[in-house]
Amino acid sequence: MLRQHAYRPRVFSTAQEFQNYVDIEKAVCVILDINLPDGSGIELRDGLNEAGISVPVIYVTAGCIAFLTKRFSTQALIEPLKKATAARS
Repeated sequence: MLRQHAYRPRVFSTAQEFQNYVDIEKAVCVILDINLPDGSGIELRDGLNEAGISVPVIYVTAGCIAFLTKRFSTQALIEPLKKATAARS
């Protein structure tokens, strides 16, 4: 899918493979799964920050109905709450 939009993705199967890659600071963006077989995408992002590497991150996960980035609007919070309430009714 990314190639169809002229991006050149570099795919890593594990957190360890990602950590061993030396050119990550050249990335336009990093897409991280929150739950990896050998770690966490959140931990990987923390490692980038600790190493002084500033690169935009998109998190991917299953089972969430919303992910809000700080300074979110009231509407951005209320809509997923309404969906969750409706699903539980």
